[in-house]
Amino acid sequence: MGFLEWSSEMLNRLMGGILTVALASSLIACGAGSSKPFDPHDLTGYWDLTNDGLPAGALNSTSNNRPQMTPAGLAAFSKTKTGEATALSNGSSPNEKEWNDPIRWCDPTGFPRIMWSPAPTGMRFAQNDDEVIQFFQNNRTWRDIWIDGRKLPGEDADTRWHGYAVGRWEGDTFVVNSNNFTDTTWLDQYGSPHSNQMTVEERYRRVDYDHLEMILNITDPQTYVGTWNGDKKIFQLVEKPTRSTFGDFPEEICVWSETRREIPQ
Repeated sequence: MGFLEWSSEMLNRLMGGILTVALASSLIACGAGSSKPFDPHDLTGYWDLTNDGLPAGALNSTSNNRPQMTPAGLAAFSKTKTGEATALSNGSSPNEKEWNDPIRWCDPTGFPRIMWSPAPTGMRFAQNDDEVIQFFQNNRTWRDIWIDGRKLPGEDADTRWHGYAVGRWEGDTFVVNSNNFTDTTWLDQYGSPHSNQMTVEERYRRVDYDHLEMILNITDPQTYVGTWNGDKKIFQLVEKPTRSTFGDFPEEICVWSETRREIPQ
């Protein structure tokens, strides 16, 4: 075998080995899916949010790409005080007594923040013919996502911590639209504000037995100039969740009398 022929053969083997390793690494990073059969319209189960596929440096929010704020949005944001120093925060306040994150005195976390802040919470879907119910371990909270054909309420409806939600199927994608959110919650631990004009769209797709994809976009013309487009987030099915001795969510409930925190004036 000549030198050029040998070099060509070795190069082909080397490139083949590199591609094999790269493919294996990719499958590990993305969490290779199970070959078990699944119904793409069945979201039932316990799901844990992962970091798979997220951009480097992704923060605990729908994405790092928050749109420019309106004057009203900036006015609300300027009042937030946290110990966070990130691209999404209003600087870092050294005095903890000044921090005014509403969940510090047990206000409901609100939606969509409950999905990721300050750390991903356990999530469970249950569904029937009329609705999909989304449970969260955080404060044992749930959302009713109605799939019976009803429309979202108008602006005259009372606002809610987690809004009103309706869902529909677009092929194998479950699309959820929600509105009428209480405007005192933050969208993340960094103080991103919103108004009661905010609407949220979630797009869920079960890609295999073990994995669920979600993209969550926020539109609030009173607070942001343009839609806040979310990163694709991947949830892992947890078939035997380590939750409690009963196999359900434990009571992780914030109790203000136990925090003993003063509420900033």
